Amino acid sequence: MTTIEKLLVLQDRDRRIKQLARDTEEIPARKSLSEATLNAHKAALAEAQDALKKNAAAIKAVELEIESHRERILKLRTQQNNVRTNEEYRTFEREIAAAEKAIRDEEDKEIVLMEEAEGLRVNVAMMEQKLKAEQKVVDADAQALNQRLDVIRREAEALAVERAALAKDIDADWLARYERIFKHTGDYAVVPLESGSCGGCHMKLPPQVVQDAKRNETMTVCSYCGRLLYWRT
Repeated sequence: MTTIEKLLVLQDRDRRIKQLARDTEEIPARKSLSEATLNAHKAALAEAQDALKKNAAAIKAVELEIESHRERILKLRTQQNNVRTNEEYRTFEREIAAAEKAIRDEEDKEIVLMEEAEGLRVNVAMMEQKLKAEQKVVDADAQALNQRLDVIRREAEALAVERAALAKDIDADWLARYERIFKHTGDYAVVPLESGSCGGCHMKLPPQVVQDAKRNETMTVCSYCGRLLYWRT
């Protein structure tokens, strides 16, 4: 193999290693996205449960209010039995009637609240089912991503070993130049000539550069982007 051919093989491995590194970096973001969706479901459930709790508290408050009015009526009737004039008796009657009306009003409120409670319980149950389903999805995604991460790491480790072996068989000057270019461009350090143009930056090259690259024996670089050039036979 020529030096260019060796560099092309090395470049293939380097590009794969770089892609695996990108894949590794994306996995935490994908997990975070799944967890964000799950947290949204949790927040929705918590809100539904809070609404149900507030409803239950409101019903309890109404029941206490009704009980308070009933106790007041009992006291008023006890006091009414001891009055001496008709005017006093009628006063107690008016107060008792007001308390009874207050009870009816509170009972109306209780009916409305109990009807709301049924809808709130249904909503909580629905949210619980949605959260349960989403949890299964997130758990499955996390497992798949962890498995994918293991595969990536094993492949990256194998490629690193292979890459080290390939690099040992390449001239030190060519290797150093290649590595500097690859680090700078982030994609290709060695590119073919395409109709007299650089396969990396696509700029038209001087004839002498084209001729040098055709020999595939010298370190020919693009006059514009600095990539190493080779002639594709």
